Amino acid sequence: MSENAIRYHGDSNTYVARKNTYFEDDVNIDGNFMVGAGANFWKDLNVKGKLELGKGSFVKGNIIADEALIGARSELMGNIEVAGDLKVFDCTVINGSAIAGEEMLVRPGCKLRFAKASRTMELVGKVSIKEIESGTKVIVRSE
Repeated sequence: MSENAIRYHGDSNTYVARKNTYFEDDVNIDGNFMVGAGANFWKDLNVKGKLELGKGSFVKGNIIADEALIGARSELMGNIEVAGDLKVFDCTVINGSAIAGEEMLVRPGCKLRFAKASRTMELVGKVSIKEIESGTKVIVRSE
């Protein structure tokens, strides 16, 4: 990781990572975290706040956050668990579980192994989910 990979904005308690940044170790952020496009995380990512993962990012480990927005064409090899809302944008692949404490939105072209949302799960367009937790309220709509 380069020296200036992450910057901090104090007024919003937000950390910002540049695009195409890579992280070899676990990343623990106490605040919000905005990640530029094409970032690579080789281990776990823990955010005590809102995570905005840029498009085309890759996470080899697990993600834990209060809320998360996963950019288009990203790939997660592990699990993602959020306490609040989870938004997964177009053509994202989640090889593990996707668990939202509140609501989940899954956009077209996404592939998930397992999904669970405590309130509602909204599927937009053609989505591939191998297993959905029973009892999850699912809303399906076209684009």
